[in-house]
Amino acid sequence: MNRFLLSILLCLFSCVCSYANVRVLSIGVSNYPETSGWNKLNAHNDVELMRSIFPDAILLENVSATRSGIEAQLKALALNAAKGDTVIIHFSGHGQQIITTNSADEIDGVDEAIVPYDAAKRKTSSYSGQNHLTDDAFGKAIDNIRKSVGPSGFVIALIDACHSDSMDKGTDNHKEIYRGTDEIFGAEKMSEEKISSLRDSYHNQDDTSLKASTDMSNVVYLSACRSDKRNYEVVVDDKGYGSLTYYFCEEYKNKGISDLSVFLSAIYYGMENNQTLKFHGQVPSIRNTIGWEAPSKIITLPPDPPIGAGGNIGDSSYQTIIWCIVAAVVIIIFIALWITRKRKK
Repeated sequence: MNRFLLSILLCLFSCVCSYANVRVLSIGVSNYPETSGWNKLNAHNDVELMRSIFPDAILLENVSATRSGIEAQLKALALNAAKGDTVIIHFSGHGQQIITTNSADEIDGVDEAIVPYDAAKRKTSSYSGQNHLTDDAFGKAIDNIRKSVGPSGFVIALIDACHSDSMDKGTDNHKEIYRGTDEIFGAEKMSEEKISSLRDSYHNQDDTSLKASTDMSNVVYLSACRSDKRNYEVVVDDKGYGSLTYYFCEEYKNKGISDLSVFLSAIYYGMENNQTLKFHGQVPSIRNTIGWEAPSKIITLPPDPPIGAGGNIGDSSYQTIIWCIVAAVVIIIFIALWITRKRKK
């Protein structure tokens, strides 16, 4: 019954995506200010890729992609979007965790945040994190858009930035580029023990379900990786792209969103099977209100070798040999003691 209802729901969303007005906001930060502490990324390629598919997209790049600039466009989308519209918000840049001011909201004591152009990597006397766009603030902006488009609309948030671990280009000039930092903003004066404790208690947002609402649209949050993983760029024809942006655009170009379930699964499988991402154990996090779930991995264990068969020795055979050796040693010791006593008599 649940599968039947999900199929009907996905078909309805497919109709919405096919015929409703599609509004797109694409945000990319490749070149952060030198004083910010952030390394360069290939986010410009991501924005160009989005523009090639959505020519009417609103674009914010580098100096335009400040926190205030991003929030202004999110508010404009909430004001201008009509009932039944499909809205896609795309961010490509750095991500960072930041010490939360409300630990009741975050189990692990940190907020995940996207890093606008004017957000610095470290806390200083002149910067206290006010330009980081936290998941709470971003989520409220998305909810406002969901209310505007209503239950007949649809919202996709595409976040090509990691929310926790190291993602910035390594100082060893390694060819792979990964986005973000393992430095938790606001933790500069914390002890290593406290920071280690924070990292040990990372709370993965992809394990947190989203609930649908009767007064606003359904939503899909696509993140390039789990909150405790790195987000690596992929290289195609000698050009670097955000991994999530690339696979999202590839699937959209090839098939569109004629079947939302198939579309999300294709993105997941594409990233899961990419050799670079596979090597680093990176898969996307796709939280949603439509009931889609990431495919479960089935791990097949090799059968135990039959006892007495050739080749490698099985565990049971190995244990039998050990016990035989132990028994033989005990018998030899017993015989030696018995002979010694005989001679004394």
